[in-house]
Amino acid sequence: MTLTIALSIVLAVLFIATGAGKLFGAKTSIEARDHFRMSGTLWRTIGALEWAGAAGLVAGLVTWDWVAHAATVGLGLLMVGATVTRLRYDSKPTGVVVDLALLALLITLLFLDR
Repeated sequence: MTLTIALSIVLAVLFIATGAGKLFGAKTSIEARDHFRMSGTLWRTIGALEWAGAAGLVAGLVTWDWVAHAATVGLGLLMVGATVTRLRYDSKPTGVVVDLALLALLITLLFLDR
């Protein structure tokens, strides 16, 4: 149970940080958006979904398990999309590795005992 709590909090903090960059227009985030040829609206939507997923991870610790499971699956789908996008636009291999590592952590979290 302690591993579930720690992993949920770490992932929530990571997704809050990445979502904030998208929502508030950080310079590096805008450069990434332009590299991936995404509209500003889609980019901000992804940031909002990252925040919603982070909130779901934390809320799932204190409420129903299904909230955390739904958030984990949603964030996992975002990471699949991020990986495909990076591969499509010939991004740096380190970005793909980070996306896949986050996906692996989300899958691990999904199957930990709650």
